[in-house]
Amino acid sequence: MAGQNDSETGSSTDGGSGLGSLFAFLIRDGNLMRSPVLAYAVLASVTRSGMIYAINTLAGAAAIATGDVLLLLAAIASTLTFSHLARVASFRLVETTKRRLRTELSRRLLEARADFLSRRDHGKVYSIVTHEVNQISYASVNFIQSLEAALVIAFCIPYIFYLSWPSGVATLGAVVLGAIGYLLAQTPAQASAERASRTEWTFFDRVNDVLRGYKELRLRRARRDGLQADILDAASRERELKVTAERFFSLGQTVAQGAMMGLLCLIVVGLPLLAGTPTETVLQVLTVVLLTYGPVETVMGNLASFSRAAVARRLIAGLEKDLIAEAEVDAGTAPDSPTPAFSRIELRGVTATLSETPPQSAGAPADDERFTVGPLDLVLTPGEVVFISGGNGAGKSTLISLLTGLRRPESGEILLDGKPVSVAGLQDYRDLFSAVFSEFHLFARLYGLDAVEQAKVPPHLAELDLAHRVRIQDGAFSTLALSTGQKRRLALSVALAEARPIIVLDEFAADQDPVRRKLFYEVLVPQMARDGHLVIAVTHDEHCFDKCDRLIRMEAGRIVSDTRMPGAAHAMADAAASA
Repeated sequence: MAGQNDSETGSSTDGGSGLGSLFAFLIRDGNLMRSPVLAYAVLASVTRSGMIYAINTLAGAAAIATGDVLLLLAAIASTLTFSHLARVASFRLVETTKRRLRTELSRRLLEARADFLSRRDHGKVYSIVTHEVNQISYASVNFIQSLEAALVIAFCIPYIFYLSWPSGVATLGAVVLGAIGYLLAQTPAQASAERASRTEWTFFDRVNDVLRGYKELRLRRARRDGLQADILDAASRERELKVTAERFFSLGQTVAQGAMMGLLCLIVVGLPLLAGTPTETVLQVLTVVLLTYGPVETVMGNLASFSRAAVARRLIAGLEKDLIAEAEVDAGTAPDSPTPAFSRIELRGVTATLSETPPQSAGAPADDERFTVGPLDLVLTPGEVVFISGGNGAGKSTLISLLTGLRRPESGEILLDGKPVSVAGLQDYRDLFSAVFSEFHLFARLYGLDAVEQAKVPPHLAELDLAHRVRIQDGAFSTLALSTGQKRRLALSVALAEARPIIVLDEFAADQDPVRRKLFYEVLVPQMARDGHLVIAVTHDEHCFDKCDRLIRMEAGRIVSDTRMPGAAHAMADAAASA
């Protein structure tokens, strides 16, 4: 995918590569124009300049005038007040910017296609949403500090020219020299900083391996040592790259500091000797330079953080570009709309291709391992119990992804009641399904369930022998400290409470004990059939194949047989009802 390729390889076209793009983002999208912090920064710089002028006026006056003293005191008080207000407003701005960026990225992640998220580098996403967003957010504070300092410098340089034009030329030259030093160091520094961020993604992925694979890691020391070696390698490479970036950043700052130190020496020694400047004027110029030395260091010091933020902005823009390109059109019904019914679902010539080539590759090599599922032709109706069987890699999970609308077919079409499912109607189509996937995720809270649906969960907990372990408290489960089989039954309790027309269960019974497995096949499945659900279950339990209405077998990505059983599921349901 082209957008992903750009972001992965560090293309500087994503979001702009320089400070201009960063500053435009901070001003346009970072809430700077809607915050009083800009006004506070301008007022603080004006009053600080007034303080410098008042100090020089008092120093050069033959007698101390009350008006000059009052002006100095007012300037000091105003500077402190506006600086305090600017700092508080800056902190608020940081948190607002951070919240906006994180919520925007989270929203785009929620809107992205499911198959895009399934192959995405999770370490990269986590790093961008946390570390890179922080870099951007704190850059807004540095931007305000630098703006305040730059305004002070802009006010003071003309004043230095007024006091002594040679001093003004020297001051302007020192500022230009410092800026040149920064610009020369910026490109290699940004390159190293961006490589460090990408290395950090690998580190986060390895940490994720530790959290998810802790059991397997405890069973083999060599595996644990190998993973630790990878973690150490990623952390070491990140450290070296960050040190390299900081070395270049520091070099730029050192040039700027050297220019200012040279300026001070020139004012103190050079002006009296070379230009014959009076001592009184030298002292006045020196006062101005000393009082602006801090703002100059602020500007130069913040340039490094701007470079880091520019890298972060580019990485965020790359992820946003990918997410926008992969966003789904959500034109479904409102969340509180009743779940639609259906009379027929048909897969007509549907295919999907699975590839071993990483998604960021621009093109697949000639020996790329590809596996095509389909073409698939299938018709499903309400009230059926359909079992899907086949060996590993037969395409069962891909069929489920296509059927539930989580993966769009590359060819063919899915029809709902004779009409093709469009992109705009995809969410309405998905609302037909509840599912417990083979690799399911159990949320701690009952997200999306209304009060009526939540009230249905406790009875299902009792039915699934979980009431003694789990309760519903304030819309959340009391605990998730359960075995894998118990968690899967807990997920089923939620699916049953949703009462969708179609229930998909991917190898549900695989990790259930014999008692619960018998409960599933002989009680739950017939009950769901009697309630009118279309039950689609992926299973390898051959001894239970007689308990379905249809048995679909898959091999090498194709449906090789679709056998209608003699109404076993409905017969069991009727028997259970009469009993």
